[in-house]
Amino acid sequence: MTYPRMMKAMVTAPRRIASSTHVAVVRAALTLAALLFAGIACSAEAAPRRIPLGPPDSEVWFRAYGLGLLPIDARFDRFEGWLTYDPDDRASCRVELRVQVASLVSDDPSVRGTVVGPDFMDAASFPILSYAGNCRAQGDLEGMLAMHGVTRPFALSIDWSGERVAAEGRLARADWGMTAMPLLGGRTVRIRVTVPLAGGGKQVSHPASAP
Repeated sequence: MTYPRMMKAMVTAPRRIASSTHVAVVRAALTLAALLFAGIACSAEAAPRRIPLGPPDSEVWFRAYGLGLLPIDARFDRFEGWLTYDPDDRASCRVELRVQVASLVSDDPSVRGTVVGPDFMDAASFPILSYAGNCRAQGDLEGMLAMHGVTRPFALSIDWSGERVAAEGRLARADWGMTAMPLLGGRTVRIRVTVPLAGGGKQVSHPASAP
């Protein structure tokens, strides 16, 4: 190698090294930024959502069975609560609900009077029905139902269907101290709650049918 070529190589070599180092630094910075962005996006998608429960969007239905066979439907018009759930893991959810028993509405006034009266739910003595429970991996909701002065475990099945979720369960009303008219009013009661998912709720920073 001639002297001029040696001098040229000595000058250009540091430039090549500097250029390669710069490219490596830029690539590393872009990779780090992409990873951070992906992490933020995943965190946002996985954030639990909290949906308020209340009329008219949500519904709480009550069904008794006349003579043990004929369905007698009614609904509650005043209630409040929350549904907290993870959109990426719907087995992780919690429900809290408080219902004003006297708000029961039925197409038949005599049915309404019987259900909220002293022989059935006794709204005057026990004005609030409340429930608090958590979802389980098996796909149901397990919690405690306080009604008619009695608090007992109560499980409901859950159906995440499209833009709504429905929770439904049956109970033996005698277990909650409602023993009057076992033949006329039936021995079991069905409770059904429906909640819209689309467009409702807000992100939170902490963890969250048949007749």
